[in-house]
Amino acid sequence: MNRRQALVFALAVCGALGLVLSYKLGPRFYNRHRLAQLQGRNVYDTTLDTRVAYAASLARAQKEHKPLLVLLGGNWCQWCLALDDLMHENAALREYLAAHYVVLKLDSAAAKPLDEAWGKPTHHGVPVLIFVAPDGSVKHIQETVSLELWNGKILSHDPHRVLDLLKRWA
Repeated sequence: MNRRQALVFALAVCGALGLVLSYKLGPRFYNRHRLAQLQGRNVYDTTLDTRVAYAASLARAQKEHKPLLVLLGGNWCQWCLALDDLMHENAALREYLAAHYVVLKLDSAAAKPLDEAWGKPTHHGVPVLIFVAPDGSVKHIQETVSLELWNGKILSHDPHRVLDLLKRWA
């Protein structure tokens, strides 16, 4: 092997090593930064009377002829905060939700009676999306693991999958 071939081989090995390290370490650095952004947010009111809030939101959904989207989650849950952030920061999601849904965010611990009435959808974890028709019937219960980017390696949800889901149940 001459010098030129050795240099090309060394560059190829370094490039491959760089790709492997980026794949392995990139999500860790991204997630650490993402957690720092989300930490301390309180998007789920733990003192809310969930039955009263649900009844009021359902009445609003009936009045506006829209389905009700209930998000069960918690302020301690990084995935719940990431989904909430995506729904506020992504313009397409934010606008679609405002135009087609009445949205209610409930703390999963405070909403135990509703969780039980819906068949305990939180038993697989949170966040969980409950799609409720204006008549009060549950149309669909959606776990959110299938909406995560890179099979959960990146602390974010795929905005296209989330929007497709919202469109499917609107």
